Amino acid sequence: LCPQAQLYCFEPDPRAIARFKKKLGLSLDKVQLLEIAISDRNGTIDFHPSNADGEAKEWDLSGSIRRPKNHLTEYDWVRFDRPFSVETRRLDDWCSEAKLNTVDFIWMDVQG
Repeated sequence: LCPQAQLYCFEPDPRAIARFKKKLGLSLDKVQLLEIAISDRNGTIDFHPSNADGEAKEWDLSGSIRRPKNHLTEYDWVRFDRPFSVETRRLDDWCSEAKLNTVDFIWMDVQG
């Protein structure tokens, strides 16, 4: 529908990054994937990826730069016990550096 669209994707979780690259396959060259988290500040922060035991050992469908709280009361089998440091960027700063003056659409999965 939009052959001239420029797509920028942000993802800090290496597991989701690998899944993204695998799913896009040969179309990966049509997007720019930035392996960082968008935040209210530039720098680094702990990212809390989800994991679990048993069949859900590789559960990676949730994660956050904020320490999870309520998620654990709803899904007590999910853990967030292996945080690691990720780079963070303010969206305004990234847009300025990328010389991106106009954003037509944002689809954002806001954690926390």
